[in-house]
Amino acid sequence: MEKYRKFMKVVTKVEEVILSVAMLLVLVLTFGNVIARKIFMHSWGFTEEITVAVFVLISLLGAGCAAQEDGGLVNLNLIPERVSPKAAKVLRTISWICCMVYAAVLTYEGVGRMIADNTLTPILHIHKYWFWLFIVVGGISLMLHLTCNFINAMTGYTEVPEYIEADDDEEEAEALVEEVEEGEEKIAEEKAEAAAEKTAAAEDVAENSEKGGDRK
Repeated sequence: MEKYRKFMKVVTKVEEVILSVAMLLVLVLTFGNVIARKIFMHSWGFTEEITVAVFVLISLLGAGCAAQEDGGLVNLNLIPERVSPKAAKVLRTISWICCMVYAAVLTYEGVGRMIADNTLTPILHIHKYWFWLFIVVGGISLMLHLTCNFINAMTGYTEVPEYIEADDDEEEAEALVEEVEEGEEKIAEEKAEAAAEKTAAAEDVAENSEKGGDRK
């Protein structure tokens, strides 16, 4: 299980890079098309072909990344929150099976389209094989992330965020221990000072009482 989680971490990082580049590409093409249309009075017709295909990739890869986290995708917890833990696991298993069937059908249909569609795009004349490939990649991503989420849920595994490193945890723990020790030392010093003040006050009272007795 741990090897699969490490594998999925690598996959997620690769997907995040792809999503970042894809979003940047869509932004540049869309902004450039607006500038070309408004200033130069000439629209970039090829941008529609690219942006539509890239948006499919962004949507499916984004859904895959979201599927790995609880609550990342839209779901209803009306029933699971009101049943026993065992029944909740059964419902989660059923949900996982349904989602896996959907992702498998999506991947299968994408492969079928890749094989059957031999046409080219009207402007750039790019083979549509590559665009249908985005659906296959998205379906595989969904299956991988759904499986990782299901394994984590069944084993009770909670992933520590990446920004919290082990070294940071140790340093924070050491700093906390030092703060506690310093606080205990301060408390001990304050108690010692208070005891010394009480002792001094008692001695003063005793001296005053002795002086009063001598005067009598």
